[in-house]
Amino acid sequence: MDVLKYLNKKSSIVDEEIYKLIPEKINPQVLAEATRHLIKAGGKRLRPVLTLTSCEVVGGKPQDVIEAAAAVELLHTFTLIHDDIMDKDDFRRGVETVHRTWGEPLAIISGDALFAEVFKALVKNAKKAELSANKTIKLFDVVSKASLKICQGQAMDIEFEKRKQVTKKEYLEMVEKKTGALIQTSTEIGGLLGKGSQEEVARLAEYGRLVGIAFQIQDDILGAVGEEEKAGKPIGSDIKEGKWTFPAVSAYRNANSKEKEILLKALGKKQGEKIEPEKVIRIYRETGAINIAEKKSDELIEKAKAELNIFSETEAKEFLLKLADFSINREF
Repeated sequence: MDVLKYLNKKSSIVDEEIYKLIPEKINPQVLAEATRHLIKAGGKRLRPVLTLTSCEVVGGKPQDVIEAAAAVELLHTFTLIHDDIMDKDDFRRGVETVHRTWGEPLAIISGDALFAEVFKALVKNAKKAELSANKTIKLFDVVSKASLKICQGQAMDIEFEKRKQVTKKEYLEMVEKKTGALIQTSTEIGGLLGKGSQEEVARLAEYGRLVGIAFQIQDDILGAVGEEEKAGKPIGSDIKEGKWTFPAVSAYRNANSKEKEILLKALGKKQGEKIEPEKVIRIYRETGAINIAEKKSDELIEKAKAELNIFSETEAKEFLLKLADFSINREF
């Protein structure tokens, strides 16, 4: 199975629903343009496809969960718009970021509008599926808790910028919240709306959580030692921004005093001194930090795949297994 072809095939179903949820004409028109901007720019649609596939793996049909899948992508886009403002990024998915095109105030509002649409989409799905009151409460509980976790993870990431040291445990907690929570939600609500058993839904949720963490660690690796053209961002960009990543945390733990001094000068925006990324990347390699990161992501993915053992052999299960491997073997 080709993971990217499968994603492309399924994502077209989601896009159709997304555009229904965000009409082309809203008053004022500029809000419609801003909210649709990043969605029109593309993206892998990984999270909504996970929702569709998780529904299928428990015996449901994609149409049973299409609005919730769209909701997950809207929630993801909301976080991207606000992340770009905080990081002062100028481009996303090959186009100007929302705040660069329309200014920060409207970008904030467009993100908020997408967040409101998330819950409208969930209501629509719950009505269509004729969910019981308990399952409807569960659906909203899962999504609202994930939304809070994403905020907590982002706040932790910002707070780390001021820190001279971040432990591996702290970093993994931040990533679990900032990245893992939404991927976990994507799989969990797919199982829930597909009418999976309590165990099936729990297994899918854990699969999503583990894949989400591994996915971010792979992003960290690519940001340090990937190929710039494939990775889609300048190599060493995380270092230039002074970000604590999994390789950075691992390198600091294993570094000698001179290496630690260089790392501390480079990491944490608030520390102020600029260090050539190549020097830091060399320390990552010499301390074994890249290998440690690869080993950790491998370990997480093996655990994630084990969560799928209870499911029958179907195309949906095959995709979930292949996607787990793809998340740590990709070059972009």
